[in-house]
Amino acid sequence: MVAREVALVDAAKPKSSGAVESPAVRIRMFDADRTDRALELEAAMTTQPSDRQLLWIDVAGELEPETARALMERFDFDRGTERALARERRGPAVELHGEHFHVRVAAEPDPQRPEDAAWLDIAAGRNVVVTRHSKPVALLDAVNDWIAADATIGELDAPEFVASLLGAIVTSHLVAVDRLEDELDDIDAGALVHSRPQRLFGRLVEIRRRVGRLRRLLATHREVYSRIGSREFARGISTDDKDVFVSVAGRFEGLLASVESIREVILGSFDILMTRTAQRTNDVMRTLTVVTVMAVPATVTAGFLGMNVVVPVPNDDPSSFWLIAGVVLVFELAVIAIARWRGWI
Repeated sequence: MVAREVALVDAAKPKSSGAVESPAVRIRMFDADRTDRALELEAAMTTQPSDRQLLWIDVAGELEPETARALMERFDFDRGTERALARERRGPAVELHGEHFHVRVAAEPDPQRPEDAAWLDIAAGRNVVVTRHSKPVALLDAVNDWIAADATIGELDAPEFVASLLGAIVTSHLVAVDRLEDELDDIDAGALVHSRPQRLFGRLVEIRRRVGRLRRLLATHREVYSRIGSREFARGISTDDKDVFVSVAGRFEGLLASVESIREVILGSFDILMTRTAQRTNDVMRTLTVVTVMAVPATVTAGFLGMNVVVPVPNDDPSSFWLIAGVVLVFELAVIAIARWRGWI
């Protein structure tokens, strides 16, 4: 099941952005004994899937209230699930009603704007799963890619199929985490070679804010994944595997740990920037020190020559100036040579 989830997310590539303007219904009948097939809504309303079949209805956009009501009555969903599938709602939710349940989670967050993630409603009954979303969800579009070669998908019951979808959703969050880590790697590499690493502080602060928004988004889902991962929840649904959601809940906790680790990575990147900034300051101060030392001979010499005493060279001979300037130049060249030999410049 995990391999399916990973393949599902890896194959999923965003095809468009923005909200879906008009509702579109995609229906697939997974059959373990025969070829999977696409159905029209009218045909799905008269279909009774067997234990070797799984009916998946995916709704992109908002259904008409009458259509949503007919769909819910046909598969014995409650009115709360009907309202959730009829119009967009934000915020995670989980509800258990007899043998069917309803889950709402955020999917495929954009690392640039995690709070604008697509919200996916999933309602599951006996051998039927209904999903609804207003924004495009690429991992759902990729379902057809990984089910085409898997004739056993019809053997999955509805909770197992939902567990696969939730696992893929967790993986989509991990993809967002990986992209944030890639940005931090770029900052670290830039800090090591950039002549002005302090310019990267703005990017680091902006990434820190985005990580905070992603963490807050995931924190709101903690109760949802904790509840579906409990054995009490599994006992209330129609499935032979009472641990069907345990691995998903565990992976979600691992996701939270990954987000927390990013905060530590940010602190490490900040330390690198501070170290590089301090190193650049040391380089500037070292250069200024060498320049100051180079100016000392000329200053001392000019001070001696300006004294009202007899000096070793005639003060009325123009060649004396060039003699003194030559001695000062030789001394400064010696200072530069010593500084380069010691690695000061």
